Amino acid sequence: MGTIWLKDFKGGLDTRRMAVTLPGGSVIRGKDGHTNRGGEFEQRAAFVEEFELPAGLTVGLSNDRSGLYVFGSVAAPAMPRGVTYQRLQHPDGITPIFRILSTDLFANKIYAVAEFGDGTVYHYYDGVRVTDWQDGRARFSFRVTGGGIQPATAATGSFTVSGGSASVVNTFAEVKLNGVDILGAPVQHTGNNSTTAAAIAAQINTFISAPNYTAAAVGAVVNITASATGTAANGLSPVLTLTGDVAATGITALSGGTVSAPSHLADITVNGVSILNVAVDWATSNEATAEAIGASINAYASTPDYTATVVGDKVNVIAVTTGTGPNGFAVATSVLRNLVLTPGSGVLAGGVAPGVVFQAGTFAKTVGSKVYVASGPNLHFSGVQLPTGFQSLNVGAGFIDMSTEAAGSEELQAIATYLQYIAVFAGRVTQIWYVDPDPDLNKKAQVLYNTGTISPRTVTQFGDNDLFYLDESGLRSLKARDSSNAASTTDIGIPVDTPVVAKLASLTPLQRSQVLGLIEPSSGRFWLIFPDEIFVFSLFEGSKISAWSTYTPAVDNVAFTVNDAIVLKKKVYLRSGDKIYVYGGLGTTVAYDSTSPELWTPYLDAGAPAKKKQFNGIDVACEGEWIVSAGMSPKNLLASDKIATVDNTTYEDERIPFEAEATHVSLRFKGVGSGPKKIGAAAIHFVGEQADDG
Repeated sequence: MGTIWLKDFKGGLDTRRMAVTLPGGSVIRGKDGHTNRGGEFEQRAAFVEEFELPAGLTVGLSNDRSGLYVFGSVAAPAMPRGVTYQRLQHPDGITPIFRILSTDLFANKIYAVAEFGDGTVYHYYDGVRVTDWQDGRARFSFRVTGGGIQPATAATGSFTVSGGSASVVNTFAEVKLNGVDILGAPVQHTGNNSTTAAAIAAQINTFISAPNYTAAAVGAVVNITASATGTAANGLSPVLTLTGDVAATGITALSGGTVSAPSHLADITVNGVSILNVAVDWATSNEATAEAIGASINAYASTPDYTATVVGDKVNVIAVTTGTGPNGFAVATSVLRNLVLTPGSGVLAGGVAPGVVFQAGTFAKTVGSKVYVASGPNLHFSGVQLPTGFQSLNVGAGFIDMSTEAAGSEELQAIATYLQYIAVFAGRVTQIWYVDPDPDLNKKAQVLYNTGTISPRTVTQFGDNDLFYLDESGLRSLKARDSSNAASTTDIGIPVDTPVVAKLASLTPLQRSQVLGLIEPSSGRFWLIFPDEIFVFSLFEGSKISAWSTYTPAVDNVAFTVNDAIVLKKKVYLRSGDKIYVYGGLGTTVAYDSTSPELWTPYLDAGAPAKKKQFNGIDVACEGEWIVSAGMSPKNLLASDKIATVDNTTYEDERIPFEAEATHVSLRFKGVGSGPKKIGAAAIHFVGEQADDG
């Protein structure tokens, strides 16, 4: 007898290798659960709906020391108890708020960076606009208001019957297209051109040619239409064989045949310069098409350059640089197949000359006694103990042009504290700086090339000397590598790089900017939060556990989309639309629901991958109810057979029967019912030499 003993699941989710080559202790699916400090896999807590917000009137989620905050641009609506509303108004008092880009606390008051429906960005401290910031970029906005998939059409052509009489020799003997007779039999002139045209059309409709055509007469005109849609018949001209004195005039070649195709945006030009990376087809909805147009603008570097923001079906085209120069530049669009843009043309406007105020940045962070802001290539910092004062006349205020310190820093994304330094992230460059209340003492410490983030809200402090952040290549860690505290990037996220990178690639630029990172305080686990999936990292160094798993944002297996998340008073709060959920609930005990956790082991071979085994039973150490299945074909990961349902540890009982012959086996556990569940270990029994994959 042999036994494959899975002692624990310390390896967690690992996508680096094939399911058939991973060792025991790793998993190929670890869903809606996590590895605990003992190496066991246990079900996650419930996401409990605790707050219902007024429909459609608020955005964002933040907090001060005592409670939750959401934001809006209208007068304060009635709010649920425990949630405070903060009004952030556009300078025009009309344009609605779209989203919150960044928040942080300074003296227990919220410093917020907000984006509005026209693409403008403004800063607020304790709900009051910080007037040292403006959005001085010229802009033009349009909406996608029509479009779809245009149906295929058939090519048409015509000729006119003229002259002739009822004489027996006055006939239309043949009508050919591309050498193929489509008439089938001669048609005698009736003495009237209109009735003769009708007779010709009737004969064409009666006769079946290859390819086939139909016809219709309008007065003396015979209109011919290809039976098949598409472009094949375009350009074919009718060739007629006539006898007697009949005639055919006004012969036109067939045209207008098309294939089914979506409405199409061929180009957008500003001042005669194309700003579109690739042409854009209408895609599923006006909103999705607007998103695709914005992505194409943002992917292209024109001269001068433009960026785009998207709010629903609205696209805001914005000059990258501030100033009055682009004001009046003509914006023109070129559309096909009934794509409707409203308006389809216009001019850039709203550019303001740089002066005593700065272009509003997109990310703000409190560091020591100042607020630091990432704005284009510039790292701005406020005066000491003065979060609203960024002008140089304020003691300690100023800015550093980071693009003069390292190429690739032209568009800063995020700021975070790192040991006694700060880390300033661009898309592909990260700079480490020592900063001081006295700007003269600011000093660059290090530059890390080829690593950075375009998802600023994922930058998360982990422990005392590390930062996690989402790079285009996956989740990365910025960690001191020796006693010098010099930073280096490490590969903490490599086990899940494959699904993380794939998910990142599937997101729109807006969705990428909204991916979040946080530390779940009750366990210290790191969460990388995508809209529809949460990657969870369990690190317990004393137990030598470094394991990934995933959560699906869902209540009783009904999924929701995460828009925002924060940590307050040792609880994680997640916002989805107008609902706020709390992980584990607000009660004194952790809440669980009927979520179905899943654990799949690799395909285990007992050290003999090429030999078939006679499997005859399993044992399981578990709590809660689990359906146990087995997959036995590495060629088909989804195939499995149910073995049993277990609800307690089976070692003292007779082993669970499992009769199968295969070279490999993958155990699958799926939790059922309400309440917490746990899988601690498993043993698979077979006939053969003793082996150990655990």
